[in-house]
Amino acid sequence: MLAPVAWLVDAPLPALTASQWAAYAYLSGAGALVAYVLWFRGVARLPSVAVASLGLLSPLTAVILGWVLLSQSMGGISLLGLLVVLVSVFGVQWTSSR
Repeated sequence: MLAPVAWLVDAPLPALTASQWAAYAYLSGAGALVAYVLWFRGVARLPSVAVASLGLLSPLTAVILGWVLLSQSMGGISLLGLLVVLVSVFGVQWTSSR
C-alpha cells in the first residue's frame, strides 16, 4: 500500500553495485529460504506451544547478535526486555510440559 506513495514522494533509488545486489540476493534467497525451511521443519516436528513461543526468540537473537558482532550498545531497558522474553518463553515451555 505504501509503495505507490513512496514512488510518488521519494527520490528514485540509486543504482545498486554488484556487492549490494549480492547482499540483496543473499537476504532474499538464502536467508529467507533457510529460515522458512527450518521453521516448517519445526512446525512439523514440535508441539504447537513450543513453536509459538520460539517466535519470541527472534528479536532476542537479533539484539544479542548485534551486541556481539556489531558492538551495538545494550542498555538497561534492553536487558530488561531480554529477561522478560526469556522468562516468558521458559514459563510457557514449563507450563506446557506439566
